[in-house]
Amino acid sequence: MEVLAETEVNGIKLKLAQGDITRYPAKAIVNAANKRLEHGGGVAYAIAKACAGDAGKYTEISKKAMREQFGRDYIDHGEVVVTPAMNLEERGIKYVFHTVGPICSGRWNDELKEKLFRAFLGPLEKAEEMKVDSIAFPAVSAGIYGCELEKVVETFLEAAKSFKGSNVKEVALVIYDRESAERALAVFKRFA
Repeated sequence: MEVLAETEVNGIKLKLAQGDITRYPAKAIVNAANKRLEHGGGVAYAIAKACAGDAGKYTEISKKAMREQFGRDYIDHGEVVVTPAMNLEERGIKYVFHTVGPICSGRWNDELKEKLFRAFLGPLEKAEEMKVDSIAFPAVSAGIYGCELEKVVETFLEAAKSFKGSNVKEVALVIYDRESAERALAVFKRFA
């Protein structure tokens, strides 16, 4: 894990890191989920496998939590399902916050940006509510959902800057691969 940039906004340490989000030292990590919490690929699969050893088992745990917390089998943009981090607790991670971003498929407009903004802001608000002092995000919607990475990073920074809270002290964006992390760093330097 390498921290590439750090700044302070509204009393919160805002960081950009490159590495595996399941190894980031935060109390909560965010899962970029689909609306039905089926952890079949990408960061969702990696987090589910790291938490339970079996992604299928963690999918069932997540779906049960979603039904308990929302009374339905899907979540909307900005809604957050909280599950225990299980195996990741030995690394200091207590929770996984599941959020759903928009499917961009190479497009970008105000509606998609608003949905993505809510996908970042929702977990920040949930962290504040649960008195979680540190939270790490992946690049929500930048993978198979096809949102341009630079737009995702800009929206993450806007959500973090607009967030008002007193419990959250550290917010990180964790990018897995080096090339994408370098692209994110360029945006981070312009906007942070």
